[in-house]
Formats: sequence, structure tokens, C-alpha cells
Amino acid sequence: MKRLVAHMRADLRANPFVHGLILLVPAIQFGLNYFVSVSAVLFVALAVHTRMRITPLNTGLIVIATSLSLLWNTMYLPEMPNMPREARLAVGMLLLAWGLSGQPRHDISKFNGWWPLLMLAALTGLALLQSVASRKGIALFVPTRFFVNSNDAALASAWAQHAAEHGLDVKIRSTASFSEPSYLGGVSLFLNFICLHLLRGRPRLAANVLALLACLISQTMFGLVANLAVMGAFYHRHINKSAMVCLAALGLAALALPVFAAEPSRIERILSGNDVSTGLRIFQPFEILGHILFEAPFGLPETAALEYFIRHGMAQRFEDAPFQNGVFNMLFNYGWLGFAVVGMLLRAAGGGLCALFVLLLFCQSGVTADFDKLVMVIFAIHVARHVRATTDPYTLTRLTEPRRYGASDRLAVPTPSAQNS
Repeated sequence: MKRLVAHMRADLRANPFVHGLILLVPAIQFGLNYFVSVSAVLFVALAVHTRMRITPLNTGLIVIATSLSLLWNTMYLPEMPNMPREARLAVGMLLLAWGLSGQPRHDISKFNGWWPLLMLAALTGLALLQSVASRKGIALFVPTRFFVNSNDAALASAWAQHAAEHGLDVKIRSTASFSEPSYLGGVSLFLNFICLHLLRGRPRLAANVLALLACLISQTMFGLVANLAVMGAFYHRHINKSAMVCLAALGLAALALPVFAAEPSRIERILSGNDVSTGLRIFQPFEILGHILFEAPFGLPETAALEYFIRHGMAQRFEDAPFQNGVFNMLFNYGWLGFAVVGMLLRAAGGGLCALFVLLLFCQSGVTADFDKLVMVIFAIHVARHVRATTDPYTLTRLTEPRRYGASDRLAVPTPSAQNS
């Protein structure tokens, strides 16, 4: 135990920023308000430890897209946007672009990859504990007063409290220390992505399994698909493509069967377009996007979009609205220019696996430019870039650690073939 504590102290002294960030990840949604919150503290620390790069092209694109959206709304629509919040969102997008284009000021080589692994294990264990407790009628969810959005009726603890007050038997999905299951899926993707780059061999495989378990326990399908997609892209050099596709299809089918067995009419409702959950996440966003591209080509400000959709009968007040996907939200906000904004952010992330991670993390929730999303996206991309710049890609993505041989204890690293180079 003393040795463990000594190692943790040594890690904190070597790079207090990265290890402190990992320790605060479970509380990233806590705070009194948006600006007095854990995510705000983490963002300030990230800004201090990042050399932002202000790129004229990216900055100009975001400013033009935001300005045209607001001008279109002012000239042609009756809805009034909340200008202070719109300004904050625009600044957040700029900071995201500058942070992705920038460089870290801290030494990433002193980041102990076991920290995100242990945090992932702790969150998965907490989610499992919540799942077991809920089956026995015990609600082990973080109270609503701890969250920045404490008045949100969609918080898991708010659902549990409502059920208890009205004598209802409501099964709440596990959320660990977060507000909803999908957020746990996003954090598991964030930690898993870091572990993919910092760990090797069995510890990395353990992180992969824990991330999938967290998504299974919380029953967040998109979190599971996102983790599988990132892992498939990371390991693709060493995995048979046909076997990978077959395993992915088998896994998704095995997960879908219990859902359809519990609700035999679910398949019929999905095929007929009458399933609320599927329509909200798949069909309705595409329907709304088509409407915006031809009726509001420069998009709608985020704070005015809901009233616009209600006025046109495309969304219902006090019901779930199609704003749960951050990528679609950017397209809703900027119209045709939204495709250029999304492409710019993916290019700033570096393309490839990093771009896939950013895209999937944006899709995980409707937020794109709040402090918590900025911290996770910029931090993870900086870690991945550093590791990929200092490690041979073929060696990095091996499923197992290279064998050691000989008295010199050197690593037996195979020479990449032309096919894999």
C-alpha cells in the first residue's frame, strides 16, 4: 500500500495536470453553475497547459458560419435567440478549433497510463453496483444538486426520486457518477481512447473490455458501437477484416435479441417508422436536416431552433427533441456551412483514428462546445498525437506486447511488411 501511494505521489509530481484531470473526470458534470464547475476548472487548467494556435482559416469559417446563422434568423424568422449563450457557444467553437490545432505545454511522456485504466475500472464497478442495487429497489444515483444542470428532469437521480415519490417501479439504467447513461458511454470512449495509446498488452485489452462492460451495464448502444468502432480502427492492422465484421455483427445481434424478445412488436414499429426512440435518433434528424438545408440554408441559432421546430410541427414542447447528436446540431446551427465546419474540426484533429474519435464523441451527446466536451476532445487528441509521433504505428497497435529475448532484454519487434506499412 505504501508503495502504491508513493507511486501515485511520484506521478502527480511528474505531471500534476494530466493525473489531476483523470482524478476529476467522475465529477466533470458537478458544479453550482456553468462557470463555477469542475469542467470550468479543468478547462482553465487545459488552457494554461496548451499552446493555442489561432488559425485564420478555421477562425474565419466559424465566425462567418455563426454570423450568417444569426443574420438569417434576424431577417427572416420571428424566433429570438439568446445572444449571450450564442456568443458563448461561438467562443467555445473557436477555442475547440484553436485547441485542436495547438500543442500541449506539459510533458505527456510522464502520463502514467494505469490512471485512466483504474478510473475506467472504478466507473464500471460503480455502474455495476448501481445496476445490482436498482434490482433490489435501491437508487444509488448522485443527487441532482451536485450537477450543473440540477433542474433537468432527465437526470437519473430525478427519475429515481420521481418514482419513489409516486410509488412507481421504474428501472433506471446505470450512469456511474454522471447524469445519464449516454454520458457514461462518452466518458468510457474517452478513457478507452487514451488507454489504447498509453498502455500495451494485457492492461490495454483490460481497458477495452472494461469500456465495453460499462456500455453494456448502462445499456447505451451508441457508446458500445463507438468503442467497437474506435477499437476496430486502432487494431485493424492485426485483425482479419472478415472475422472482425462477423464478430461485430454477432455481438450487435446478441445485444439486440434481448431487447426485441422483451418487446416483440419493436421490430414492426421500427420498420413502420413508429418507434419513438429510433425515430428520435435516426429518422427525425435526417428529416429536420433536409428541411433546414432547403428552408434555412444558413442554419438556425441553437437557442432559437427548438421554437422554430415547434412552430413548424416538427417537435413537441416538453418532449424529447432531436438535439441529442452533436454533429447534427452543428449542421442544424450552420446549415450548408455546417459540413465545412465539421470537416474543418476533423481535419484539425489530424484525420484518421483521431477524427473518428472526435466524430463519435460529438455524436454521443448534443453538446459540442461546452467546457466538458472541450476538455475531453482536446486532451485526448493531444495524447494520441504525442504517442503516434513517438511510436512506430505497427508496434503501437499490436494486440500483445512484443516478446523480450536474449540477455540484453531487447524487444523483439517484427519488421512491418509492405502490406501493413
